Amino acid sequence: MGKVGRPPAENPKMYKVTVRMSEPDYKKLMEYNEATEQTITETMLEGFDLLMKKKAKKA
Repeated sequence: MGKVGRPPAENPKMYKVTVRMSEPDYKKLMEYNEATEQTITETMLEGFDLLMKKKAKKA
């Protein structure tokens, strides 16, 4: 009988990062997420990618 269950991810997310924010900032984040249908993680990673691209353009 073969293995049962979910196959391993190609790029597993092994690290957990937490961020504290004010209520107004959290509300803005949630509004953005609802409008774009993204998760908080997707939004944060998108923002990080934009910052890295901005930094690469300056270099």
